[in-house]
Amino acid sequence: MKNFFAGVVYSLLYLVSLLPLGVHYFFSDILAFILKKIVRYRYSVITTNIARSFPDMKYGEIKKLTSRYYSYMCDLLFESIWDLAHSADAVRKRVSVSDVEVVDELQKKYGRVILVMGHCGNWEMVSGMMIPDAERTPDSYSSNPTYMVYKAAESKFSDIIFKKLRMHEYKKFHTRGEVVESKQVLRHALKNKDEKCIYIMIADQNPIGHHDPVVNFLNQKTYMLPGPDFLASRLEIPAVYLRMDRLSRGRYHIGYQKICEPSENRGEHYVTKEFVRLLEEDIKRDNVNWLWSHKRWKRNIEPGSEQL
Repeated sequence: MKNFFAGVVYSLLYLVSLLPLGVHYFFSDILAFILKKIVRYRYSVITTNIARSFPDMKYGEIKKLTSRYYSYMCDLLFESIWDLAHSADAVRKRVSVSDVEVVDELQKKYGRVILVMGHCGNWEMVSGMMIPDAERTPDSYSSNPTYMVYKAAESKFSDIIFKKLRMHEYKKFHTRGEVVESKQVLRHALKNKDEKCIYIMIADQNPIGHHDPVVNFLNQKTYMLPGPDFLASRLEIPAVYLRMDRLSRGRYHIGYQKICEPSENRGEHYVTKEFVRLLEEDIKRDNVNWLWSHKRWKRNIEPGSEQL
């Protein structure tokens, strides 16, 4: 029954997505006004996160950033819906990519690559990173499977919708791959150890346990997900930072920066520390371009937890 209703919701989303992007932005502006002025959706979470992350920011600046964030958040929603019915070429016109050789060279050398990213840009449009079919070579990451690592939603219904949306993206961009639940990623990687592929991991979600590495992130002690570090060190897979900048409304740029290769002995938790450094730099450079409404710091750091 859940599959049936998920199919109905998916079909309705597809119909709505057929509308021009300008119409989607019209609805986005209306929703942003409602969430900001009437509902005040997670207002205290957003303002508290911003104030603690930028202690020198004045009240007026916090209020202005919060207002801009509501518009950005609603744009993400409607851009993601628009993406559903529009072609790969239409998405590529809005998502430019550079530094693809960073990933291609590592994949040619090691076979597998981990791409680590934060909730920046519009991560639901990350499929725009796939280069056109005519430009692909056997060594191009776009020619090989892509696995999106995610944490299963508590709602089975939501989980089904997410998988339908992601698999649609793979088909649209002629990309092999699938979504892999985070608890299954190690097993998946061991099972497919000889396959050339990339794993995309959004690594700044709220951690689920109290035994994760602790870092100083945006002026606060923060638990970070250990997955990218664990996978990179345990299976000797190179790690790359996927940067997604918002250039303007509806236009994004994806770039890649190598974090480390297996042959480089950088010490324990190096991937995590470097990811945090790069992500923090990007957030400070464009402070609206991050998921401020997420309850990132809802768990207190346990006494005795060692900071990296």
